[in-house]
Amino acid sequence: MPRQQAPGAAAGERDRGVRKVTSLTWRAGAAGIACSALIGAALAYHAEASPAPASTVRPRPHHSPSGQIVVPAQPPQPATGSGQVSSGAS
Repeated sequence: MPRQQAPGAAAGERDRGVRKVTSLTWRAGAAGIACSALIGAALAYHAEASPAPASTVRPRPHHSPSGQIVVPAQPPQPATGSGQVSSGAS
């Protein structure tokens, strides 16, 4: 025989369940934000602590004392490798 409940009991149980799920959702979100911040801080520290390889360092544009950009005497050399790389749909 099914258990009989007061008319408001089912609504009260539903509300308690919703509050529990909402609380767990907020806790999981807060934990995710905290973990993201820790990972971001660790990566930022690692990026500052390790020097970049010489092949990826780009020279800064040359500036004259008057603040204007000075064009170099030689144009940049062509890059070596397999060619142009593009991402996305082709």
